[in-house]
Amino acid sequence: MRRVLAVILLTACGGSDDKLPTGPITATVTTYDLALDLDSRAAHAKVTADVTTGGDCWQLPFRGTTPTKALLNGKPADVTLDATSITACGAGFAPGKPLVLEIDHEIAQTTLGTTDVGFTTKMDASRTYDYLLSWVGECDRFMPCDHRADQFAHFHYDITHAAGVTARCPGVVTDVSPTETTCAFDYDGGPTYSTGLIASASWTQMDLGTWAGVHVTLYADGASDMPGAIDASYHTGYLTWMQSLLGPWPYGNELRVLTAPTYWSGFEHPGNIVLYNKLATPVRGQAYKKPVEHILDHEMAHMWAGDQTTLADTYDFAWKESMAEYFAYVYEDMMDPTAAPQTAAYWKTASAAALYFPGPTDKPKLVDYYGDAYGPGPMVLFRQLEVLTSRDQVLTAIKSVLGHQHAISIDDVVAALQTSTGLDLSAYKAAWIHGSGKPAWPTVMTTYANGSLHVTQVTSTDKRCKFHVGLDGDQPGQQTLVAVDTFRDGLDQTIPVTAPAYPVTSVVLDPLAECLVYGAGFTAPARINPWQAAP
Repeated sequence: MRRVLAVILLTACGGSDDKLPTGPITATVTTYDLALDLDSRAAHAKVTADVTTGGDCWQLPFRGTTPTKALLNGKPADVTLDATSITACGAGFAPGKPLVLEIDHEIAQTTLGTTDVGFTTKMDASRTYDYLLSWVGECDRFMPCDHRADQFAHFHYDITHAAGVTARCPGVVTDVSPTETTCAFDYDGGPTYSTGLIASASWTQMDLGTWAGVHVTLYADGASDMPGAIDASYHTGYLTWMQSLLGPWPYGNELRVLTAPTYWSGFEHPGNIVLYNKLATPVRGQAYKKPVEHILDHEMAHMWAGDQTTLADTYDFAWKESMAEYFAYVYEDMMDPTAAPQTAAYWKTASAAALYFPGPTDKPKLVDYYGDAYGPGPMVLFRQLEVLTSRDQVLTAIKSVLGHQHAISIDDVVAALQTSTGLDLSAYKAAWIHGSGKPAWPTVMTTYANGSLHVTQVTSTDKRCKFHVGLDGDQPGQQTLVAVDTFRDGLDQTIPVTAPAYPVTSVVLDPLAECLVYGAGFTAPARINPWQAAP
């Protein structure tokens, strides 16, 4: 795999042998090994790296419990902890040499707020399930870990559990015995944000067949309504289409879909997708026409968009969620055109009360901001631009930045879109994508009379796009669509219209959900988190 330099600044520790390097070590982490007993949460963590700058002290992010034992290259290390890191000092380590930090510790049963990020134990259909979940910047909750968003590594897990428990994690899984499971993730494209493991005693294992060369297994818990809700034919078509765009499935030839009573509707561990167990009967208003199809496709898209290609920075979070949403939406439009408009309308509804821009320059905590990536993100980055240009041009741009292991930013995505579409997106990016505080989306006034449609954008005049206005009659199917392009034609337009054959009884702004434009006097609904499984 490609090695990514991990530059970690340290306080010099000094050394006892002048012939050996002293001071702060910089190193490239290549492998994380974690041995974990699920019942006691006792863990042995091993971090393997290549030294790039010699020294005698290595510091890594770590917010776990105090280690009971620490070794550097097999020898006892002097360890100090602060609130965010661990520093281990030894005899000195030269550049180009391997460096291995090992600690024994107990993984705390804590989470990030009310999310699943951390170590969770919950009741799952009268039995217990355990979930060790990382996220952007969060892998150091469990072990010393370079938690920067753009880092890749290999991951190995050795899980000890009670008999009758099934444990699964990314990579090649081996059930060594009834009480031990190992996972070896040695593929390229393993970002730290999507690592983790999940275990349950209540799963029923079901073979869902082979989807476009990928063997799929469902692990459904006793409360799950997932069996029967997954359409293998639909998802086979989706994976065939995705691989034609982006190349082979990045993680061997296997996908495991696991259900649990999770905080989020889905999560994209490489080759392991965790879904909310009651996804087929949502407890909130139905965001998507077919939630299981949409969300499973969204999570499969992350194998390319988020895992194999990952984030350059925490605040590039929106591009991966926007891509996953957009791929699921485009396939919906190809296979069931009644589903796609509902998806786009949901994006627009979710956007109305957004508190942050897709690329927030005020850098709020990710846990406060991430939910706003799912509505404004796909609308601004892809839906609005496909309306201004074409879907093929947008897909060409996305294809150009995916398909291999690297890290990209929102600006990299916009640059690819600019190249593919031929549009100058500098003003568009400044208006729609990057900003601080609550975004103000455009409001528009429309009037129709005597074969003439008058459109005026009255607020947020820096935000321009293309959309349609519907001239509706009072009978089903009576609608004439009139294109309005404020991007090219200005903010105040009078558009001649061939009068419909029916009386126009209402003027509907943006009935196709093509742009984040709202009627003058529009009141945003209560803010929602589109991907929280339950409020």
